[in-house]
Amino acid sequence: MKRMLTLAACLVISQAGAAAERAPSPADATVFIRLVGSVHVELEDAGSGRQTTDLDRIEIGTGSGFVISPHGYVLTNEHVISNSEFIVNDGVRKGRVTLRVARIDVCFPTTASSARGELARCFEASVHSSDAALDLAVLYITASDLPYVAMGDSDVVRNRQAVEALGYPFGRKLDIGRVAAPDLVPELSVSSSTISALRSGDAGERRVLQINGTVNPGNSGGPLVDQNGFAVGVIRARVTGDAGIAFAIPINLAKDFLESRGLESLLPSRRFRPGPVQALEGKGISLRLPESVADTSPFRSRVESDPGPAGVALRIDRAFTPFTTRQLEESLLGSETFERVSVDTNESQIATRGGGAPLLAGRADGTSGRADIRMQYGVLDLGAEKLVARYVGSAEQIAYSESVFRDSLLSLDGQRLTTGPLPPVEKLVWSLPSAAVSQLNLPLPAGWTIEPAAPSQCMGLPRATVAATAYPERDVTVALRAAVWDATSIVPESAASACSSRRGSSGATSYALVAEWLGVSYSIEGAFVRLGQRQAVQLEVIAPGQKVQFARALLAEWLKKVAGP
Repeated sequence: MKRMLTLAACLVISQAGAAAERAPSPADATVFIRLVGSVHVELEDAGSGRQTTDLDRIEIGTGSGFVISPHGYVLTNEHVISNSEFIVNDGVRKGRVTLRVARIDVCFPTTASSARGELARCFEASVHSSDAALDLAVLYITASDLPYVAMGDSDVVRNRQAVEALGYPFGRKLDIGRVAAPDLVPELSVSSSTISALRSGDAGERRVLQINGTVNPGNSGGPLVDQNGFAVGVIRARVTGDAGIAFAIPINLAKDFLESRGLESLLPSRRFRPGPVQALEGKGISLRLPESVADTSPFRSRVESDPGPAGVALRIDRAFTPFTTRQLEESLLGSETFERVSVDTNESQIATRGGGAPLLAGRADGTSGRADIRMQYGVLDLGAEKLVARYVGSAEQIAYSESVFRDSLLSLDGQRLTTGPLPPVEKLVWSLPSAAVSQLNLPLPAGWTIEPAAPSQCMGLPRATVAATAYPERDVTVALRAAVWDATSIVPESAASACSSRRGSSGATSYALVAEWLGVSYSIEGAFVRLGQRQAVQLEVIAPGQKVQFARALLAEWLKKVAGP
């Protein structure tokens, strides 16, 4: 039966797509659970002997839960929905009470049902999976496109962190002034709490979240959420006799439980797992990449991964800058220098690590277009060079595996790529790159790194047939950039004017530009030449201000090699 339900839900996914969305508030997807069943009571009275009483089709218990998938799956505690048996003894009579569950109803808050235009607020549920040892259970209801509570990552929860406990304490007993009815759904209670302890198991794994706050019978199974509304725990119990201490099951244990029951494909977010530390050859960078994340960038000064179906991308930029890590953080969060994200909130601190260069680590929440975006970032200080690393994706997806992205960035290490003086121009050896390295059939300094990047774009010029950029082995601040057109319409003098009104050091077919990036002024000089009757070539050199003379000599030599004296 469980396999049939899972298969049916998979078919719903393939047909309906991702129509449902995360609930605007976790309160909209926190449900009231009502148990209907039978009660069997056996009492022994010293005066009247043994008596039995049986009641059927009555409400025998209530609890809380929350929707975790738009396809009808609800997470709660196992003890909320299971049969139970207990002993009563008032000193005169003693007996045994047995509760048997016949039906489980899952009821949505009145406000959430009204917003969906629904009259029926309750659904009969079946038990998909349960685990008494973990005290977790998954219920299934025949409903689709449900708003759900997005899951966070309990491994990033901190001591003294503010959280909220949602649920229905004491069931309908607190709805004073309302007429009791079988289909009455009580008002949801939200209690502000604080993480007071993080209790681990024998293997060191996080097993219990201890909270200070008001949690009572009926709260069991409800979500414990952080300030952004992501579930970090499942409320389980409070300490008897002390209303100020309660416990929650870490949400990562719930993820393990769900995956063991084959439900991971039905959850809205994908779980990332840590991988080994990897050295990115030629880029002077090493870090612990999550499984399935790989660098696909052909550029020496950049790392970038394919976002994949989960939509999470890793990007690392190497910046040659006098800026501090805090100033680079401001550029990352307050401008479009690195990312087109409008940041609303962020928090960061200098990370405590065993060794290596200083790292400023942080998290930011914002928007890109209409989508909620979260960015986990780190800025590594290598002196004159900095590494600006970040994982960027939907807030929901980043939050789901936040500890994995955080730990990946905390493992970031790097070396400077600008490590030595540039050789004199006259000592450079020029050669044509092999076809395996580049399609650019122009001479370049031997041993330089070649990348598929183009020179400055000039107004009105068509897209080049082929383009490439070359860097010295020990310097990423100086670059030769070239573009080739198989076209007869490009006139060198006119093309140079389209790039800049300033002429460069090579005459009427050259141009000069100045660019500022992260506190460094760069000089750009280029020139256009024709090769035969059918090809036009743009040659360009870029270098920081202190290397302008070298750059001009380099361009002049390149022009000689390409066009002849």
